Amino acid sequence: MTAELFGAAWGELVEELDWERLGRTYCEGDGSTFFDEEKVEGVLETGLGLVDELVNALPPKGSGRSLYLGAAVAELPLILAEKLVLGRAVLWLNLAGEEVEELTRALHVVGAKLGLDLPLPSTQPLSNYADASCDHLWMASVLTDPDVFPALHDELYGRAGTPMGTGRGDLESERGRAEALSRELLAKAAETGVISTTDEELTLLRKLAREAGLDLRVPRDGIESAIVGDVVRFVRFRATAAR
Repeated sequence: MTAELFGAAWGELVEELDWERLGRTYCEGDGSTFFDEEKVEGVLETGLGLVDELVNALPPKGSGRSLYLGAAVAELPLILAEKLVLGRAVLWLNLAGEEVEELTRALHVVGAKLGLDLPLPSTQPLSNYADASCDHLWMASVLTDPDVFPALHDELYGRAGTPMGTGRGDLESERGRAEALSRELLAKAAETGVISTTDEELTLLRKLAREAGLDLRVPRDGIESAIVGDVVRFVRFRATAAR
């Protein structure tokens, strides 16, 4: 596994992906020009920065297994680097939809062309995967998705009742769904590792992590994500005696 393989895979994906189709999944209007050359380069640049931060945060003798929840275009460089450069096992879960369909299609094509077993997004539920098996959990800008959690989006961003809010959804039911999803994710945490998440989602995860017997160490610095613009932090965790 080498950086050269990563470079080859990324280059082929940039050529293979239907960026106009992907752009339309991110915008209410046409969106066909959303992923211009500058945006795609920004995804790569940010992704490489995330790789560096992750390498520094991972435990030296971890499980070597990552679980990405809700990852998509912005996480592609990091997911590829984990597999092709770091040699880690990668589980990647997301909801079915046009974006996941396009990513899966392109990854199949590029993997076959280069003879590589590239990670593919799955729509299987979290419950299908073993507990306490992952030393890296990724959930960034998932609980703030305005389409899936509109009321929680407004609450976590401080937009409730403002013109910037969605004005939709039911906060109580969405919070319940978000907490259930987060508990399922935290159950996959190994004894030590990293949770990659945003400041907004941390407001929910701190309490749930304590309940799950995980001690969190939140770093001072983070990296702004390439598309949504949320700050992602690599939060170290360690299982407590009470787990």
